[in-house]
Amino acid sequence: MRRHLHGGLRATLAWLWVVASATVTGAEPGTPIAPTVARRLLDVPLASASLAMVDGRLWVASRGGGLQSFRQGVASTRFDLGSGLPSAVVHDLAALPDGRLLAGTDRGLVLVDPRDPRKGRNSSRPITASTGVPMAADLVLAAPRGVSVIFQLTPVDTSDDNRPTASLWHWDGQRVTPWDAQLGPGLVATAGHVDREDGCIHLAGVQAERATHTAWYARDCNGKLTSWRLGVGAPRHVTGVAALARAADGRSMVMVIVTQPSANPASRRHLLMQMDEHGRLTTHCSGLGFAERVTGLVRHGPELLVARSGVGVQALGCGLPRPVSDDPRLRQGTALASDPQAGLLVGTDTAVLQLKEGLAPVVLAPARDANLPVDALPMQASVSGTRVLLSAPSLGLLELARGADGWRTAQQWRAGAELPQGVMGPAAYAADGDVIAVMLSQNLLRLRPGRTAQALDLKDGAVLSSPLDVAPAPEGLWVTSGATPFSSAGAGLHFIAKDGATHFVPLPDKQVQPSGRLLTWPDGRVWVGTRIGIVEAEPLGTSRRVSGDRVEALHRNASRGLVGAVGATVQRWDGERMQPVLFAATPRPNGHPIDLVIDDAGRWLILYSGGQLVLLDDKHEFVATLGEASGIPPSSRRLLYLPKTRELLIGTAREGVFVLPTP
Repeated sequence: MRRHLHGGLRATLAWLWVVASATVTGAEPGTPIAPTVARRLLDVPLASASLAMVDGRLWVASRGGGLQSFRQGVASTRFDLGSGLPSAVVHDLAALPDGRLLAGTDRGLVLVDPRDPRKGRNSSRPITASTGVPMAADLVLAAPRGVSVIFQLTPVDTSDDNRPTASLWHWDGQRVTPWDAQLGPGLVATAGHVDREDGCIHLAGVQAERATHTAWYARDCNGKLTSWRLGVGAPRHVTGVAALARAADGRSMVMVIVTQPSANPASRRHLLMQMDEHGRLTTHCSGLGFAERVTGLVRHGPELLVARSGVGVQALGCGLPRPVSDDPRLRQGTALASDPQAGLLVGTDTAVLQLKEGLAPVVLAPARDANLPVDALPMQASVSGTRVLLSAPSLGLLELARGADGWRTAQQWRAGAELPQGVMGPAAYAADGDVIAVMLSQNLLRLRPGRTAQALDLKDGAVLSSPLDVAPAPEGLWVTSGATPFSSAGAGLHFIAKDGATHFVPLPDKQVQPSGRLLTWPDGRVWVGTRIGIVEAEPLGTSRRVSGDRVEALHRNASRGLVGAVGATVQRWDGERMQPVLFAATPRPNGHPIDLVIDDAGRWLILYSGGQLVLLDDKHEFVATLGEASGIPPSSRRLLYLPKTRELLIGTAREGVFVLPTP
């Protein structure tokens, strides 16, 4: 008994150490961060969104990698999630005349001061206060003289019908006040430009009025406002303004106006237009329009340059566009900037290149040797715990291996290369060591090292309708499928035996779609979360409901015999039925629970849609709420617990994969 008490005391103290040493949501700014906070498992691609040169250093706003600086091609200062930024997704970047930077993140506008890197996270502070509704600062424009900043806040969650609309704001270094273009409500800025010559901030976008969209333009010159609705000469079916820049005459502006006459994205066009000093639009003298997405438009010396996705950087005149370089790395430009000293800067998903006339492109921000897609989600660990499967909808599948120096990428299957083109879903290890992967709503694939992916062989020409998830069982595989709009077949479960024979187990209600992941039992049974609760099925039997209420995720700690679920509530299995787990979390997490794991000591870690992690002890008592200050990414979506190392992997929608050590 004495030894048991000492062991329990050690576990309790270790758990309290994690909570005490991590910065908890609601803590005062500047609270020290201990090594127990979440950290990146591997880095993410550069994913350049915006570029700026400040005091000889290149700063890159990364969509998933924070705010990073490079000097002569070598990485230096970095502000990231948990180290100065509330989110690793940085949409835009602006430099103030005194060398400070403004980062537009997925959680608002942040002021960072890189002049004294010893201050670390204390050298940053939020400009916008949290309102409980995640708002992204997706456009940031700073005047070249003084402190005058215009920025836009846009709701991150666009699925909420009650969400606030986009709004424009002004910061003068002291106060944040609404910025009014005096054009009425419904303005959304989609492009901006700061002119070094006139010192003005230029904005353009669309104004939603009932079922129509009208392009608009505004210019703010130290508080002196000029604005127009762009009706005269404007094309029809306007959806936005992709970019704008000063024309060669110094008076008019060149814009890339986006149109889409039908619901088909293939009908989208990027039209070059010119706006005179009275707000009248005319077609640019080149008459050009592009099907490719325009990712940048800048005036570089006497030339107007445009970056087009998949095409590269071209100089625009009144004739055909002229490529500025035949370097293939420029074809996927995602950011474009012109600097008086550095020259032309082109950011891509992997690097930043410097272009000077007559010289080959120079890499200012090099590509990293090993990185993970920003949307990679951990799926399953091998039995040994030394390998982990990741699925990235934007890329494909990856397998990581743990070595003496940490994790590395062991294998990679890319959509459109080693895999068919499509959106990747869940994946799992089969009993024979192969990887079984879901191409969402398409097919089930078997992956073997060194071989091309093949569709899973099924007996008698059986076809899986709209597969959603897969899980290995002792005698085969379980697969969930959804009901398709034009099919008479309802949603259900497929059991695929080792010989390829299939058996379909329908769900109790034909209209019910699986909403959660599969949980298999040693005897071959399976549980699946649905919109009407947990459904249990046997390989050759019928299905039955085990619980009510929507269930999104299930987790079983095999060594302790504990089962938990999240959905409308947090629940636990008492051996006969699911029981709600009631707790009062302070501060209250945002959103609803979307995933959970139970660690080796029986403690619960519950992930919420707002990006917080709630910790419960083995008695289901609330311990703490961890947020971005503890390194928990705001876009967290999936958890995977590794019992061998007692590490929690956190997959995100936009920020990469993080790891949180547990005691």
